[in-house]
Amino acid sequence: MSVKINLGAWQSVFAVPSKIVDEGLKFADGVKLKVLLYVLRSAGQDMELETISKATGVNVTDIPEALEYWVNLDVLSKGDGEYAPARIENETKPNNNSVKEEKTVERTAAEVEEQKRRFVVTKPQKPDYVFTAQRLAVDGELKILVNEAQSVLGKALSNSDIATLLMLKDTCGLRPDVILMLISYCVSIDKANMRTVEKIGISWADEGIDSVEAADRKIASAHHATDCFGVVSRVFGLKNVGSPTKKQLEYSTRWVGEWKFSSPMLREAYERCVDSKGEVKFNYIDGILKKWQAMDIKNPEDLKRSEAAPKKPAGKQASSYNIEELEKIDTLDFID
Repeated sequence: MSVKINLGAWQSVFAVPSKIVDEGLKFADGVKLKVLLYVLRSAGQDMELETISKATGVNVTDIPEALEYWVNLDVLSKGDGEYAPARIENETKPNNNSVKEEKTVERTAAEVEEQKRRFVVTKPQKPDYVFTAQRLAVDGELKILVNEAQSVLGKALSNSDIATLLMLKDTCGLRPDVILMLISYCVSIDKANMRTVEKIGISWADEGIDSVEAADRKIASAHHATDCFGVVSRVFGLKNVGSPTKKQLEYSTRWVGEWKFSSPMLREAYERCVDSKGEVKFNYIDGILKKWQAMDIKNPEDLKRSEAAPKKPAGKQASSYNIEELEKIDTLDFID
């Protein structure tokens, strides 16, 4: 008697490490998965980027970044321009050193997790046109998200815009309702464009904004910081300054929201800064206000009494506001 088993499509298979599903699937978009599956299927062969691109439909320029994702996840390793399965950390460890081995493996796992988080958040990769169109055709959740986003923005979304939404949902892990809250927030601050949505969305993913409640708190905090900066800019007479920097928002929130300084006290600190430095320097003003806060000086009368009080003799006259340190602490990164 003879037995024949027809496996059909299973006649030809190749191995896919379980780690790819267990750790990499959540943040891996279609581009990353396409590239990985193709190189695993073609193991042992020399593959040009053009060959991979032709077989997968992925742009040539996107392939190295996709491979780098799996290197950062410790699925692949790279050396001398050649990719190989990543070496298991404890394969070469001696058995009589189990405690040290365990710590090394734990540390390596933590480093890999941090590399994965940093790679995903700081360098997310938008899916290509073909993958986006395919997902839109079968993903009901994505269809609803696109329709709702178009309604909020008041315009039809391009394929690139839809790819941004798909990236925020799949690669960055933001929930659709959180993404819609983000879009509404961008509309409220007159930045209703997908570039701003993408930038802030990546930032939210980095901060772990994973619920409507967390998004609501984040938006309320952002509005509060903007209001505080509005108070500061009016007191300082700042006009046509564009978007405030991250540092300026932090300073303004501290001065107005946390320390509760009044407009007259802000103006006094501003004038002393300009008299001393010849320009507005937020870090210098922060030093002045920090000193007043520590001395519980809250109004002009408190300031007058403090400055009229006899000064204690000191062996060495110190700078009132630690000017040398203040000059070092601030590099302002402007928000687009």
